[in-house]
Amino acid sequence: MAPLFAAKVKSALSGDTVLLTTVRPPQPGQVPAERTFSLAFVTAPRLKRDEGDEPFAFQSREHLRLQLVGQIVQCEILYTVPNTNREYGVVYLPNKVCVNEQLISAGTVRVRQPTTTGKDLAAEPNELLDKYLSLEAAAKQAEIGLWAPKIESWARSYDVPAGFLDKYKGRQIDAIVERIINGDRALVRFTLPDLHVHVPLLIAGIRAPRSASTTDATAEPGEPFGDAAKYYVEQRLLQRNVKVDLVGASNQGVLVGIVLHPAGNIAEKLLESGLAQVSDWQSNLLGAANMSKLRAAEHSAKLKCVNLWQGVSAPATGAKPGTTENDKSFTATVGRVISADTLSLRTKAGDEQIVQLASIRGPRQADPKQASYVNAAREFVRKKSIGKHVKVVILHTRPKSDQFDERDMATVELANGSIDLASLIVENGYATVIRHRKDQVQDRSPIWDELLEKEEAAIKGKKGFHSGVALPPERIVNASESHARASAFLPSLLRQKRVPAVVEYVNSGSRLRLLLPRENARIKFILAGITTPRVAATNPGAAVSGSEKSEPFGEEAQDFSARRLLQRDVEIDVTHSDRSGGFIGLLHVPSTKDTFAKALLEEGLARLDEYSAQEAAVLAQFRSAEEAAQAAKKGLWKDDKGKAKAEVAVPVAAAAEGAAAKNKKEYLNVVITNVEADGSFSYVVLDGSIGKLATLSSTLTSQPPAAPVSTRPHNNDLVAYPIPGTKSLGRFRVINFDNVRKQASLASIDFGLNVSSAPLAKLRALPSQFSPTLSGIPALAKTGKLSLVKWPEFQEDYLDYAVNYFYDMVLSTPDTVLGNKDPQKLVAVLDGSTADGASLATLFEATDIDKSINTKLAEAGWVYVSSDKVLRRGVERAYVGSKELADLRQIIEEAKKERKGIWEYGDVTPDEE
Repeated sequence: MAPLFAAKVKSALSGDTVLLTTVRPPQPGQVPAERTFSLAFVTAPRLKRDEGDEPFAFQSREHLRLQLVGQIVQCEILYTVPNTNREYGVVYLPNKVCVNEQLISAGTVRVRQPTTTGKDLAAEPNELLDKYLSLEAAAKQAEIGLWAPKIESWARSYDVPAGFLDKYKGRQIDAIVERIINGDRALVRFTLPDLHVHVPLLIAGIRAPRSASTTDATAEPGEPFGDAAKYYVEQRLLQRNVKVDLVGASNQGVLVGIVLHPAGNIAEKLLESGLAQVSDWQSNLLGAANMSKLRAAEHSAKLKCVNLWQGVSAPATGAKPGTTENDKSFTATVGRVISADTLSLRTKAGDEQIVQLASIRGPRQADPKQASYVNAAREFVRKKSIGKHVKVVILHTRPKSDQFDERDMATVELANGSIDLASLIVENGYATVIRHRKDQVQDRSPIWDELLEKEEAAIKGKKGFHSGVALPPERIVNASESHARASAFLPSLLRQKRVPAVVEYVNSGSRLRLLLPRENARIKFILAGITTPRVAATNPGAAVSGSEKSEPFGEEAQDFSARRLLQRDVEIDVTHSDRSGGFIGLLHVPSTKDTFAKALLEEGLARLDEYSAQEAAVLAQFRSAEEAAQAAKKGLWKDDKGKAKAEVAVPVAAAAEGAAAKNKKEYLNVVITNVEADGSFSYVVLDGSIGKLATLSSTLTSQPPAAPVSTRPHNNDLVAYPIPGTKSLGRFRVINFDNVRKQASLASIDFGLNVSSAPLAKLRALPSQFSPTLSGIPALAKTGKLSLVKWPEFQEDYLDYAVNYFYDMVLSTPDTVLGNKDPQKLVAVLDGSTADGASLATLFEATDIDKSINTKLAEAGWVYVSSDKVLRRGVERAYVGSKELADLRQIIEEAKKERKGIWEYGDVTPDEE
């Protein structure tokens, strides 16, 4: 009797033959030796590709495969065939069961008579053969296996049937891995109910090194770690039952699928072992979610520097997959959109940094299919990002080349929800995703796979330039081309109020180039009421001539305007035009209440121009703003020894008196009747006038209707008009009248409410006895702002949330004030007033005077406090160094730590001049 040897079954070649390997694992980088072993005295039906399988051949092989593959067995050699050196013998399972006998009893093999050519053939096999023949007779008697009356069969295909991928894509199919061709490629048998499809399959998402191969003539060596990758997959998948999730096909028509074993996804395991790399071209097939898992597995192998990654610098600990050790993150404000994929950012330090969004390319003028979308894409990005606080991660600095300047490649996230800007652009069809070369991997965005997925969706949805429809050319008229053309446009602009515009270029602190989208016109615009220092003349993007010099504070004024206006949406009120074709008027930034020219005066970066200020009806407030800057010696007035000193003597004295009187604070019982979008509010003092107002409104409402206002009302005329939210009439002042639409803009003098489009037919003349003068009831609505705290005007979305939070806490509707319900009574502590006459107030709920509403807003994370430097410039300077201010700042720091409100994504405190 020959000695037994142990071996591991690698695969079942047929129902009577197995492929064995050594039990002991090979040394790293080596592949174990193999030997073919056949079961003695039995034969199974043959598997034949060309001629077709013999009946029961697949079932016979399957019976042996399911029993032995992956098992360690004991083998006994009975004889060897000389011409092939094929070994024949008996196989025993770990439980000592003889596999030869088990197969005969199950009817999966036939008993075969021995020949006399076998080397070392047992001299007297009759006893073993008799036993085998007896077992076979019992199987025949039982009609099982080969001996069954009817044998099940399947159609077989060695090519992918037509429509197969469409039918089964995205579904998990049962399969058997018949052979491992390479670490990333296998021959599989899809076992469908009525068909077996026997085809190659690419393992989705990976690319493994090529293993060694042998042809009839030569042996071709493999790539480093190619054999190890193949062996790794063979050990785990060869002739195993798996699930395959088909995701697509290669350009050559080879199916691509995710191979799922009960132990997991083989692609992830191979990547974790450093025996494969992520295959980028398959990202569209797998989707971002699957690719992120594969990249994480590859990243893990890189950190360990195993196999393929030996000697490769590991990424920094904690770095995201797809990023490098040179990552640099910071927060900034988008100051300018250069193109759909390139931004100019302004850091907290005030520096300008140009970055290009990683992995995307905006529309190109040279591409006929994209050319018409160049401006549309840039405008899309401008609307989404300009002026927004963003989080920036620099992935790589691309060195200068013949074609490109040095450029930082980065990801940019919008702070109001961690929305990746590049993803948003691709999703809407305004950029393509770059397919990076292997030497450009450092430029690749960490969400590259997601970008590909968004691009695929945009193509299917025919969004942006993927629609295939060219946009009509822009026909923008230069309304400032000449005095004659400007004069033709002027009447239309004079009839309108708050004309929407976009600031395209800032020539100086007070001279701008604007685009008027509604009019399809471009104009030169000069801020009314001010003059700013001259700036050395340059063309946009040109270098400043050395022979020209800017006036003192000219560049500071230009920079101030550029920071706050460039590429922003604004509104203008045109008052007149000049002989050069420029338009003069007031400019409003929607997020602020005051005109922009006033802000320049307050910073000392402009001088008052009384003529144009008077024409624009802003002389008084502009003069106050200039006097405040002179008093603080800001900007132009910093070193003024004469005129400024004399003129500021009175304001300084008044400021000193105000500071001295600050300790005597005024306490009032009030109700808030209106809250504006910027957080300012209108309040009414709860005194005897409230009762008189209720009587006045009731009387005015109950009287026979007054005659309608028959002619065009003038600005500041008083009229009677229904109070919003009530059935009562109230007193309103006419702010503006649109003669074309016959509508008026009104402001309630008692509640601070605004009505933007009151029809002329509903306006009633206010009887004189109800006027503030004759009725004895003055205009009750007063304007207020919260002391110390600042609203997040730099974040529009959060500003809405913050003001709505405040609105819900404090607002009383007009009907509650008029006595129909209980109003929300508050206590206001007046701390002074601003330059525009608004009261600075600390508010308390009448039922909770221990903690102010200002403090509650800070606790909820909806407000912040300016720096001491900024506070010292205004009426709140007396608070600098106070315990009250220190406590408020401590509360805000706690809100930051807990990521409340505007601090949800970190410190977003704006840069303050």
